[in-house]
Amino acid sequence: MYFDALTLAAVADELRQSVLGGRIQRVWLPAAQGIALEIYAHHRRHYLLASAHPQHARVHLVARKPSRGVELPTPLLLLLRKYVQGGRLVGLEYPALERLLLLSIVKDMRPRNHDVAERAESDTEDANADLAEDLNPRLDPPTEADLLRCELIIEPMERRSNILLVNDANVIMDSVKRVTPAMSQRVVLPQQPYVLPPAQDKRDPRSATAAGITDLLAAGTPQTALAKAIVQTYRGVSPQAAREVAQRACGNPQITLGDALAAGEPAAATLAACLRALYQPLDTGGWEPSLVRGPPDAPDLPRAYAPYAITHLAGTHPQAAISAALEAFYQPREELADHSQRRIALERRLAEVETRLRHQLQQIERELAQFPDPEQLRWEGEMIYAFLHEIAAGQTALEIEGRTIQLDPTHPPVAAAQHRFRSYQKIRSGTERLHERRSETALRLAGLEQVQALLGVATERDQIDQLLLEAEEQGYLPPSSGKQQQAIRKRVSRRRPLRVVSSDGFDIFVGRSATQNAEVTFKIGRPDDLWLHVRTIAGAHVIVQPGGRDVPERTLLEAASLAAYFSQARNEQHVDVEIARRKLVRKIAGAPPGLVTYRAERLVRVSPQPPW
Repeated sequence: MYFDALTLAAVADELRQSVLGGRIQRVWLPAAQGIALEIYAHHRRHYLLASAHPQHARVHLVARKPSRGVELPTPLLLLLRKYVQGGRLVGLEYPALERLLLLSIVKDMRPRNHDVAERAESDTEDANADLAEDLNPRLDPPTEADLLRCELIIEPMERRSNILLVNDANVIMDSVKRVTPAMSQRVVLPQQPYVLPPAQDKRDPRSATAAGITDLLAAGTPQTALAKAIVQTYRGVSPQAAREVAQRACGNPQITLGDALAAGEPAAATLAACLRALYQPLDTGGWEPSLVRGPPDAPDLPRAYAPYAITHLAGTHPQAAISAALEAFYQPREELADHSQRRIALERRLAEVETRLRHQLQQIERELAQFPDPEQLRWEGEMIYAFLHEIAAGQTALEIEGRTIQLDPTHPPVAAAQHRFRSYQKIRSGTERLHERRSETALRLAGLEQVQALLGVATERDQIDQLLLEAEEQGYLPPSSGKQQQAIRKRVSRRRPLRVVSSDGFDIFVGRSATQNAEVTFKIGRPDDLWLHVRTIAGAHVIVQPGGRDVPERTLLEAASLAAYFSQARNEQHVDVEIARRKLVRKIAGAPPGLVTYRAERLVRVSPQPPW
């Protein structure tokens, strides 16, 4: 989906009406590649979001204050606080048919009366958010030396997107993305002059004519899509806008050049008129924002948006403003992307821990292999004592039951036996410690695999944060900072295991973290409840509560499908799931939460199925 020139023009018109002349009260970073501004204008707060994300680049107003996503201030944020925060948005420029928005900001740098300013700032959370400026006792108009002027330039152009802060001398102070000479001919670095993106050498769609469309139809191959040819010929036209023109003019957004040419001059004239009409709001306004809702299985994920009424897609709904359409389109996608990125980052950290634990386990196995058999030493010591009366002075070997015991002729047999017993005790103590370490490491590895398995099927931020918190509590990862950990703990503490009602009306509980697994099995589960888990693979604990009734086969298969879905075997076609009575499940002493032993009573083979 393209954030195209028409959409940016509609956003620019909306910003002129809503925030131009407003005071920028706060600046923060909601993401590494974005910025957010709180602007007080027309007696209310507005939140402006700009993103240079390669897939979600855009700029628009949002209804709610975006959360801060970058903890530590960046050089760009420090400059924004100096030059932008507290300034006035005095100008807004949008070069027609370009994806470029320039916000001109002027900031009065004269100090204010501290007492009045402090009292006023304390009231900025109330309705009169501009009180700090209104009560400013600076009555004299500022001189040019008192003003800081800068431009915030937003370039929403997919992977080439950027957000730049440029001073009054047209010199870049900093940007979201820095572009070196090795990366592009258009350098974007601090202390370098700002250069506009190269203009497209294409026709203006507002001046489209029937003759020009006829030339376009005749120039390409007949199999070429008309929409593609329009994009290649006219400036500022996105593929979606071109398909909309084809739909309005020809009734088919996928029509080819050959079919359009066969319709003759009337079709060319209609195409030119539809193209001009689509871009007429650039000069006259009259935007008609619309949003195309998603399919029935994903209604919360809209398919498309536009500043005009979309006719070539089904399910179009008009919107009050273009920003509302943009927010509805991008917010669920950013949440999905954010969750995916958080999960991938946590998976990478846990994979590093898994590598270390496996290396430790291998090292312990190597150390155990280097030790001689302690039972052989004990047996040799016992045999030397048993046959002490038969060992002659200077004897070098003792044959017992076809086995040879080597003797040192320079030492008495009693000393040889005692040496073997001492070595036996040392080796036995050492191997016992190694076996304990091996058992502990194996349990930690099993606990980690459980966290990794549940992380792989986590779809919500709270699930991911809960698994992060558990990984820190179990010592797999270093603890987060105090405030961050407290915020996560507070948010996820209210989460409970997933509860599903089967087709036959039976309650099914599913653990989606290690702690929830323990809760499902030992707090929710009763002795006669049915407990399910994927065979030999880490995953969720599932409880079916019969409530004194016989559990139908259909309910068992549904519960087993859930256990398979919330496991490492989620993507397998068929998975073996074991069923046991809850009373046959036992905790493992000293193991992380959720690790158990059990005696299965039955095995079923199912396909993984989600609960929704």
